[in-house]
Amino acid sequence: MKNILCLITSLGLLSSVNLAHADDSGFGVSVFGGYSTNHDLTTSKNFKIDLEDNSHFGFSADRIVNNTRYGLFYSFNETEFADNAIAKVDMEYLLFQSAIERQISQNINYYVGAQIGVNRVTPNFAESDDFFASGLFTGVDYSIGAGFHAFTELRWMATIVKNSSSVVCDDNPQTTDNCIWHFDGDVLNQFQLSVGINYRF
Repeated sequence: MKNILCLITSLGLLSSVNLAHADDSGFGVSVFGGYSTNHDLTTSKNFKIDLEDNSHFGFSADRIVNNTRYGLFYSFNETEFADNAIAKVDMEYLLFQSAIERQISQNINYYVGAQIGVNRVTPNFAESDDFFASGLFTGVDYSIGAGFHAFTELRWMATIVKNSSSVVCDDNPQTTDNCIWHFDGDVLNQFQLSVGINYRF
């Protein structure tokens, strides 16, 4: 699963990078918000981690070259355990992203892209830790005018959690302890549906 994930992301990033001479270039900044859904994790202790779906917000800054854009993406999501609202978990994504845009009509474009970077996971019951994250995204962009664009997009965010994480208490399934979760090498999948505003200059 990890190898497939890395291969998909690498191919997406490579296919999105345009090194040709720029006939049309500029910069873009975006702000957005939306709804995040999380899939469950089952740990080596057979403990099911069920994170509540919740809202998110973020921003991005991109360099635009012809029909290609690349830049940095930041997103913040606060969630909690479904069976324990006191146990809260913050997730902060900082990703490099690249996308290709294609025109649907005069004012409407769609885009597809890939992303790779870090997800900082901060529980309120353990130390924060950084995990490798990557994924794919797609969206639709509408040109309002005067450089402003409205957009909606869907992102798949995959975070690879590992045994060496500082939030791991004990990854031996034969022992017992008092920790309430165990990251033990699974992949945490999250989907983000967002709407936002982009300004290009």
